[in-house]
Amino acid sequence: MIFSQVASVTLRALVGRRRTVLMILLAAVPILVALLVRANTVGIAEVGQTLDGLVVRIILPLIALVFGTAALGMELEDGTGVHLLTKPISRLTIVLAKVGVAGALTAALVVPTTIIAAVLLARPFADVGALAISLAAGTLVGSFLYAAIFAALGVITSRGLIIGLGYALIWEGLLAGILPGSQIFSVREYVRGIVNTLSPDTIDSIVGSGAIVYAAIALVAAIGIAAYRLATYQVRGTD
Repeated sequence: MIFSQVASVTLRALVGRRRTVLMILLAAVPILVALLVRANTVGIAEVGQTLDGLVVRIILPLIALVFGTAALGMELEDGTGVHLLTKPISRLTIVLAKVGVAGALTAALVVPTTIIAAVLLARPFADVGALAISLAAGTLVGSFLYAAIFAALGVITSRGLIIGLGYALIWEGLLAGILPGSQIFSVREYVRGIVNTLSPDTIDSIVGSGAIVYAAIALVAAIGIAAYRLATYQVRGTD
């Protein structure tokens, strides 16, 4: 009951602002790109690499960043979320509800557009089924994991959006792909590993079938950190 109430309030707060429109436009970019190159013959491997570079590397983390930091960090900053901390509600329940909504919104935007883009890009259509399903599974997991990480970051620091942007663009977008051994600490590699496991020979991955295990550990850790930090958060203006 409490979980659903917190989730409902969070959903209204996140979708009722201008940023949601911007996120919808950002999520539509893969479809636009697919339409632009539709005249060309694109194989399944090329489709996987294209959507990996565009969706997994850039669009997915950016959308999750906006929703994840807004779900907790921005609410604490502007005071709209402080009233929850003055009530006898489990901090873990609050975090789970916030991450759940932020992750679901991210997935609702990214997963369908990724599937549509894959279908539009692939030639012939008969070969795209497995890739579309694997991309959907990978981006679904990535949506909730990124949301949890950015929600935790938003609670830890008031500069969560800026730090998260640096993390998404520099670490996930650049360094994690070139530093040896860094892949096991990269959400992007977890997503790539899931895709590669479900649809081999489409996207290369270092972590492979262990991706789901790494993702689960990272998800639990991010939620745990966020809940702990929220439990020790000092509400301004109260004794």
